[in-house]
Amino acid sequence: MGNKVALFVEDLYNDLEFWYPYYRMQEAGFEVVIVGTGRTEVFNSKFGMPAKADISSEQVNTEDYAAVIIPGGFAPDKMRIDKTCSE
Repeated sequence: MGNKVALFVEDLYNDLEFWYPYYRMQEAGFEVVIVGTGRTEVFNSKFGMPAKADISSEQVNTEDYAAVIIPGGFAPDKMRIDKTCSE
C-alpha cells in the first residue's frame, strides 16, 4: 500500500465532495489519482466543473491505494450501473 488515494469521478459529481478531498489529500502528502469509468476522459459536476480522469476503473490495482474516495451527487449511481466499476 502506497501513498496514493483513488478519487472516483463520473458525471454529475458533487463539486465540494470531490474538490475538497482532492486538495486536502494533496496537502497531506498523498498522490491523488482521479479514476473515471472509462466512458470519457472528462466528467462534469452538477455545476459544470470539469474533472479529467487520470485512469479508468479497469486500470486500477487496488493494492496500490491507501484509500478510496467516492464523492456524492449522481456520480455514485452512475458508477454503480457501469459494468467496469462494479466488477
